[in-house]
Amino acid sequence: MYSSQKGLINSTEPQLIIPLPNMDGAYCPIDDEGHYIQLHTIIASGDAALVVHREGMAVKMAIVYKHYTLEEAEENRSKIRREQEVWRRIQSDFYTPVEGIVHCLDIPGDTIEMRYMPGGTLLKWLEHRARPSIQLQKRWFRQLAIGLHNLHQCRVIHSDLLSRNILMDGSLNVAICDLGASSVMPIDTVMLDAVDDYNCSIWTDICQLGLVFNEIATGRITGISLYNHGGSDNSVASFPSWDMLPALSKRLWAWDIIETCWREGGYGAAGAAEILAKLDKVKVPCRSR
Repeated sequence: MYSSQKGLINSTEPQLIIPLPNMDGAYCPIDDEGHYIQLHTIIASGDAALVVHREGMAVKMAIVYKHYTLEEAEENRSKIRREQEVWRRIQSDFYTPVEGIVHCLDIPGDTIEMRYMPGGTLLKWLEHRARPSIQLQKRWFRQLAIGLHNLHQCRVIHSDLLSRNILMDGSLNVAICDLGASSVMPIDTVMLDAVDDYNCSIWTDICQLGLVFNEIATGRITGISLYNHGGSDNSVASFPSWDMLPALSKRLWAWDIIETCWREGGYGAAGAAEILAKLDKVKVPCRSR
């Protein structure tokens, strides 16, 4: 795996913070032991899973209600178990984090325990803060490229690399999170040619990374999805057409890095690692935008 000379990233995996309504007992989620979850501890919620802040950790678990049938509960818990398999591939043990990816601490039962990330999501940061300096932008580009390269080295395709699925620690380091949609490929897979069941590949991952880079560099949230094709199957990914992608000004310091992400196979055999080489060649004025 690629590792920079920086220290390890301290991170977790909340994905999308949403308000939850007041609920009576029948509509309050329960944990693996059947206890009601305190609503104020919920820091993220999705379609099938939620993340709670517990004992200094972020704990991801299935959304289950008391009134659920066994089949309904099992459907959501099976998605957690699928994600656990991704973590087992990425981390050979749970003591050593992988650079650029959230640190999974343990996977007891049908839960995933991760380090708590106090800085929240990159999406929230970009929506509510001034555009970061180019020096900070370059740091984030590097950390995310390292994280994605390390995923691909483990023969994992992320498939959902969006700014809401990137977390920040208290020192403004970023790391990739939310592996619920990820695919684990056979360990001997040649990733340059590999495609999963949803047409995702290292190139769709890099394309999504380019969209995140564009959001970082411009401060504009694109909202572009690889899965929305009008009347076609929205469970299958495809590259967005060039007319759907944001216009890039050549005055933007990272325009060439971003544009290359949007060309399938643009970074060649090195994949995401080539982004690092390109970053090393970029020269920008210290105070420019």
